Amino acid sequence: MLAARKNWRLSSEKDKVRLFTLEHKSMLSFRVESEVDVPAHRAFRLLAELSDRPSWDPHYQNCELIYRVDDDDFLYRVVTPSVRQGGVGSPTSAQPGEGIQDFILLASKRKPCGSGDPYVIALRSVSLPTHPPTEGYNRGEVLCAGFTILEIKDNMSLVSYYNQASPEVIPYISTDIAGLSSTFYHTFSSCSQYLAKNRLQSASEEPTGPDQTRNTDSPTWDAAADGLSEPPHSTKL
Repeated sequence: MLAARKNWRLSSEKDKVRLFTLEHKSMLSFRVESEVDVPAHRAFRLLAELSDRPSWDPHYQNCELIYRVDDDDFLYRVVTPSVRQGGVGSPTSAQPGEGIQDFILLASKRKPCGSGDPYVIALRSVSLPTHPPTEGYNRGEVLCAGFTILEIKDNMSLVSYYNQASPEVIPYISTDIAGLSSTFYHTFSSCSQYLAKNRLQSASEEPTGPDQTRNTDSPTWDAAADGLSEPPHSTKL
């Protein structure tokens, strides 16, 4: 539902990387999108490997797989750098543990239900008793985030990233929304380079297609991937 909303407003654009914002029920969401010269099934496979995200996204300092629920659902602990002293990537960033945030995320990936549907990678915070808040880290919350990857033409894909911004996320993108910086562009450019570098798949990898149906009976789908609509305020596992 978040991806399907029509009243997105273009805030910034640089070299065909576009940043959109949406205000709905006092909630701010943003979307970053760009076309990449990578087949959709390959981009989906690469972006679903959340452990690789620190290699291209400076907002992901560390990403640790906690538990593999099944073939399509995973639990991660993500650590993000401080934005207190100069922001992400700043040479004046805080000392280890100072103002650093971590998140416990449920990541769900789903293949298209039919022709013309996108691949979906959905993220949202969950409460995990085995991983309570840790001293030295501010436990943040991701309300609803993720990627849609849509095949458009000639192995080109439209990659869109969505985030229903929580107070913990706003500091990372506030200057972009205000038009004072273009961190969104540099991050998405890095993502595009990562996809292009790993464009070719190995012989053991098979393309995924719309004939693959999602299991809507899975409780983790309700918690994460359908979270691209209106997520509950908390999810207990």
